[in-house]
Amino acid sequence: MADAAGRSAGIFAAACVCGVASGMFGVGGGVLLVPLLGLLFAFEQHRAQGTSLIALIPPTGLLALIAYSKEGFVSWKTGLLLVPGIFLGGIAGGKLAKWINPRLMRRIFAGMLFVLGALQAFSAWRH
Repeated sequence: MADAAGRSAGIFAAACVCGVASGMFGVGGGVLLVPLLGLLFAFEQHRAQGTSLIALIPPTGLLALIAYSKEGFVSWKTGLLLVPGIFLGGIAGGKLAKWINPRLMRRIFAGMLFVLGALQAFSAWRH
């Protein structure tokens, strides 16, 4: 029972960190929560990704959108243009994911994070 309580407390702490990051930087699920669930709590890649969607999209996404919108930091036109692609891509990605084995899925995910992180780092220090 103590192990379960410790695990739950750890997951809650990770969620708090991800919530702050999501609100501050617009990241949380894919960049932080999925790796934390896999590395610290032994979630299989598919389960970590699915679990992060439950936790981050409805509550954090909406609250962060409201906060950013109040400050004038939302491009509504661009955001609304993104919705159909994200919607259709999310459906396609969810269906494709079931055909990829968990180990390969984790490698693809890690490679994508590495490349995007490197590009972001170079861009941030270039100017």
